[in-house]
Amino acid sequence: MSKIIRPAVIRDLNGVCALGIEALNDDPLPNLVIKPEGVRKLAIDCISSASNFCWVCEKDGKIVGAVSAIVYEMAFYERRQCEVVQFYCKEPGEGVKLIREFLKWARSRRIIKLILFTLERGADPRIGKMLRRMGLDSELPMFMEVR
Repeated sequence: MSKIIRPAVIRDLNGVCALGIEALNDDPLPNLVIKPEGVRKLAIDCISSASNFCWVCEKDGKIVGAVSAIVYEMAFYERRQCEVVQFYCKEPGEGVKLIREFLKWARSRRIIKLILFTLERGADPRIGKMLRRMGLDSELPMFMEVR
């Protein structure tokens, strides 16, 4: 069983999208319909833009984990922020490696001033603990209404 953590390439697109849709279906928000073409467009942006980020975990030729992030202008401050838009890994122990690669990448870019990593409602609490150990220490409450 060969496992590889590496930057995503366009041939990984279907695997990254499948993981993204699976993650969205794990704890779906009521009354919202997943838009596969939106997942695909964002995955393409993360994979093919040098400004964005996407790494995958590949096991025996299949994509079993991914972390994707987009970089954009901050509305109120100078520089840019980086937001994780997908983190999902089905291979135990490999998700932490993906996050380490993401943080190394984001922290190496001086233009990025703020890193955002939002967890889903039903996320494993160990992920938050792991993120704190890796230096992401501030939390903001998020309130939402799904209509």
